[in-house]
Amino acid sequence: MKIWFSAALWLLMVVLHSLVVRRTGTVICGLGSSDSGESPLWLVTMRDNDAAISALLMLSPLILMPLGKRLSAQGLKDQVSWIEVGAAFAAGLSLIFQPVDPRTPFANDPTLQRIIPAGFLFALPWLALRLLAAGTVVRRWRSNGFGDHRDVCLAIAQLFPAVGAAWLVAHRANWTPWNFDPLIVLLTAAHFHHAGFTLPLMAGLNAKASPGCWTRFSCVAILLGVPLVAVGITCTHFGVLRFVEPFGVTVLVLGALGVAVSQILRGVEVRSGLGFWTRAAFLISGASLLSAMILAMGFGLRHVMPNWALTMPQMWMIHGSLNAFGFGLCGLLAWRGVNRTG
Repeated sequence: MKIWFSAALWLLMVVLHSLVVRRTGTVICGLGSSDSGESPLWLVTMRDNDAAISALLMLSPLILMPLGKRLSAQGLKDQVSWIEVGAAFAAGLSLIFQPVDPRTPFANDPTLQRIIPAGFLFALPWLALRLLAAGTVVRRWRSNGFGDHRDVCLAIAQLFPAVGAAWLVAHRANWTPWNFDPLIVLLTAAHFHHAGFTLPLMAGLNAKASPGCWTRFSCVAILLGVPLVAVGITCTHFGVLRFVEPFGVTVLVLGALGVAVSQILRGVEVRSGLGFWTRAAFLISGASLLSAMILAMGFGLRHVMPNWALTMPQMWMIHGSLNAFGFGLCGLLAWRGVNRTG
């Protein structure tokens, strides 16, 4: 599967999301309704904020993960299949539908029985594929062991997106685990598709290319930091152990700073034999991650120093865009350039 085709699907999905926002906004549009009141209802709606987050979220399944798959096959086929691209696109389509609990069609109310949980159904294939990929990694661990920190990082990059896919399905099913706001559920799905994929992947690649204490520390910090942030947000939500979130953010930021410095050093290394555009991509990737992590640190310490923190909408637009396009996309293109040079 050519990457340009996946990129075209992502652009098509972004346009479709924008059209849905423009046509429906906060209004629910029923597709398939009839005067007789007997045909199924496919409820279509999307808010402007959700469209922006969805575009960043789906950049990973449709573009970043296909780009990164060959860099860390980890027992998986390095070619992206039509099934994977189709499942990712279906997950993107799931976001245009009103979140509906899959138990709704089985309710006693005849009107509710007509509602199709389309978002939930469209998101399921992506979850199934991510679980299969995670299962492959676990089976390899059982037969060959974990390996060192570099191998674990590359493997975890295949595991964390399965967590993100589960949260995406929960969002589409209108489930709110532990009474989290639906927006937090969607942002958690995005977190595990981006920080859970590109960060450990590039930490592992840097550690393999330049073994040493610095890259080893980055790998360990990122492996601990991504789940610690999730646990910390949960603790803050329940009003207990509030120190866990800033601690987890600090650990993750320190690990990410190591990756950012490694990426920048590769970009300024003239004798590396890399082309100009590859080195430029490394520089952009490192600088973007550095900026994004400074913002993440300020937001993570918002309860201690509130004046340092951006608002939630500012975070997902600025921090999210820097991570997705600057660090993730440019970083993966740079590492593919290294492979071609090698």
